Amino acid sequence: MNKNELKSLIKSAKKKLKADVKQSVIKELTEITGKLGSQPKKVSKEIKKGAERLAKRIAGEIKIDKSVFAEPASDVTVIASAKPARIAKKIITQ
Repeated sequence: MNKNELKSLIKSAKKKLKADVKQSVIKELTEITGKLGSQPKKVSKEIKKGAERLAKRIAGEIKIDKSVFAEPASDVTVIASAKPARIAKKIITQ
């Protein structure tokens, strides 16, 4: 696997991580605010903005191990969890 492919895989894994963190934070906070009472649009918008900022910060801090992507094609399940169709297709065609 060349350097550009590895960078692409790491970047897509970070994007997936960022999206997952954002969605989980939004879900948890809206659930909590829902228990406390009705949720105005302003609060909902602030939750989304804050979740985006937090996810960006967390994704920037986490270092992804390059050796996970450099393993042989037999471990497709570990690699395919980031973006199944695109990554699995690259591994199979190699």
